[in-house]
Amino acid sequence: MALTILSIGLLVFFGHFLTAFFERTKIPDVLVLMLAGIVIGPVLHVITPEDFGKVGPVFTTLALIIILFEGGIHLNIRSLADAAKDTLTLSLTTFVMTVLVIALLSDAFLPVDWPAALLIGTILGGTSSAVVVPLVKALDMGERPGTVLFLESALTDVLVVVLTLALIQGMTAGAPDGGGIDTGLIVTGVVGSFVISGLIGIGGAFLWSALLDKVRQFPNTVFTTFAYVFILYSISELQGYSGAIAALTFGIAIANFSNIPKKLIGKLFTFRLLGFAEHERAFFAEVVFLVKTFFFVFLGLSLSFSNIRTVGVGVLLFATVMAARVIIVRLLGDKRSTRREAMLITALIPKGLASAVLATLPTQAGIVGGDIIQETVYSVILFGIIISATFVFLVERGTLNNLASSFFKPFAQEVALPDTRERPAVRISQHSLGLPAIPADLMEPNPITDLESPRETISGELPVVPSEEEAVIEKNEDHYGEGT
Repeated sequence: MALTILSIGLLVFFGHFLTAFFERTKIPDVLVLMLAGIVIGPVLHVITPEDFGKVGPVFTTLALIIILFEGGIHLNIRSLADAAKDTLTLSLTTFVMTVLVIALLSDAFLPVDWPAALLIGTILGGTSSAVVVPLVKALDMGERPGTVLFLESALTDVLVVVLTLALIQGMTAGAPDGGGIDTGLIVTGVVGSFVISGLIGIGGAFLWSALLDKVRQFPNTVFTTFAYVFILYSISELQGYSGAIAALTFGIAIANFSNIPKKLIGKLFTFRLLGFAEHERAFFAEVVFLVKTFFFVFLGLSLSFSNIRTVGVGVLLFATVMAARVIIVRLLGDKRSTRREAMLITALIPKGLASAVLATLPTQAGIVGGDIIQETVYSVILFGIIISATFVFLVERGTLNNLASSFFKPFAQEVALPDTRERPAVRISQHSLGLPAIPADLMEPNPITDLESPRETISGELPVVPSEEEAVIEKNEDHYGEGT
């Protein structure tokens, strides 16, 4: 027991160290966490997934709820509207392409039927906010491409969750042995998830926003928001709908109450709609950090590598998706972005936490081939992060400049920043014989006032000079006299 507690404490410190390590090296912390899990799990066999017992599935569900809620509070509808064209075009095209390519390749190379192959494609259709968002902040990208990548990760998380849960529901209802899909149930499941679960989340957001001011009057109530989200999730699940969507829409609704005109709020409600304070957002982010730290280690030790085929197929799947992404960015990317940004947009499609959590659901639902689905998804996540991080590293090193110049030629060239050591443009002084007067802050002698001979100065009365040159002129006058 003491060794377990020690490991937990060290892991938290390790997670914070990896955050600083990422800022210096651009190597995603989630990759190192997964590798650490692989070392203590499949390699050294210190811990196995079975050691967690029933806690494992509960932890993955809680991780999904927390991640969706925290992701929702960062999804600003106004920002989405501003970048809607670029975001929707790139995101939806990539999502559809990813689902189809992965489903076709999985059906061809894995011992699963078409519904299971489609499920793998749906689980892996999005990008990981846990990997993309920190990289966007660290890579100093432009505001527009950075916003597109952030919104893509948030939007595709929604699509992945909704479609995966609906597909699992259709597969288990249609044929639990994996023999078919109840298409009608999938359609109703999607509609029900968006409508009913969305209404539960939005209605819960209005209620919690109205009570938030009173709740804050009690001590130690920051965590009560998570408790409230857990309740909304459970209510939605007990009614047969998607608790994940309820948690997501709850976060989105509260985050966007500030976009509702105050006059309209005053006409509709007698109470104020409050959002989250900065200290509450900081607390939520810290909880997500802890969940991410432990979950990616758990994911790493869950990789068995017992089936070499799933490992090889995982590499093939992501490499194919990356190649298709290059073409999509080339055709549909915003040409106002620079070639470097186009390369980074191409690279930043790793799979992550949402996919990892969803990969555990087919086995829990009793779908045939659930273990193959989970191992394949985990392999794609691992090697996808490795490939993405390597691609970003090569772009930042300039190794891929030739590729950027040729394939992404329609995009803008990278503008070289001016050398701050160069002298700025200087004005023409009234008494300088037409030569440029160098500013005094360059700490260099003035070519006119520091002449070798007084005979070379201008005869007659000197005109009024700028204040920064008065000290130099007075020095010369003291040495040569008051004029020539």
